[in-house]
Amino acid sequence: MRNMLLFLVGTILVLVTSPLLASGGSYLVDDASTATPGRCQLESWLQVFRGGTHTAWTVPACGVGPVEFGLGLGGQSHPGYNLQNPSIKWQIRNGDDAGIGLAVATDTTLQNGHRIGSNVYAASNFGIDDERRLMANVNLGMTRAEQGAWHRLAGIGFEFAVTKEVALLAERLWASRLSQTTQAGVRYYFGKDDGNSVDFVVGREREHALPVSHWATLGLNLAF
Repeated sequence: MRNMLLFLVGTILVLVTSPLLASGGSYLVDDASTATPGRCQLESWLQVFRGGTHTAWTVPACGVGPVEFGLGLGGQSHPGYNLQNPSIKWQIRNGDDAGIGLAVATDTTLQNGHRIGSNVYAASNFGIDDERRLMANVNLGMTRAEQGAWHRLAGIGFEFAVTKEVALLAERLWASRLSQTTQAGVRYYFGKDDGNSVDFVVGREREHALPVSHWATLGLNLAF
C-alpha cells in the first residue's frame, strides 16, 4: 500500500510540475466505460481560466447495447461562442471490474455549426493493483483541427481510490505538434449509483506558439 501511494503521488507531481493541449466529464483522457444499456448519464462542468474567461459544458449520453451516444453543448463567456460535440463510443470489452477494458470512439466539435476539430481514438482501462484501487486509462488515436492535417493523439490518466467516496486523478494528453495538456484533481462519489460524482480539477495547456494557459474546473456527473 505504501509503495502504491508513493507511486501515485510521484505520478501527480511529475504531471503537475512538467511543462505543457480527448474524454470523461471534467477530464480529458477517456476510459473504456460506456453508459449502462438503457440508461443515460449527464456530465456538466464549469471551467474558469486565468484572466477571467470561462466555459461551461453539459454532455448528455445514453447507452444502447455496447454503444454510447453523446451530444456535448458548450458555451464561452465571449458572445456567440457556442459549441456542439456529437460523439459515439463502442465498447468492445468491459474492464470496469476485471481484466482490460477496450473501446473505440469518435467525436467532432462544432462552433456555431462549423467544424473546428475531430478525434478518433481507442480507449483502454485496467487495474494496476489486485484490488483495482489504482486504475489507469490509456488513449491512442488521431486528432485534427478544422481542415488541417491529422496528428497523433495519446493520453494517460490514473485514478486512485483513497476511500470508497474519494479518488485522486491525474492525466496528461499529447496532440503531436499541436499541444500538451495536464490535469489533476479530486473526485467525490455520492449516492447509491457509482455514476454520481463531483470533480474539482486544475490544469494547464501548452499550445504550439501560444502562451501556457491555466484553469480550474468544477464538474458534476449524474447517472439515471
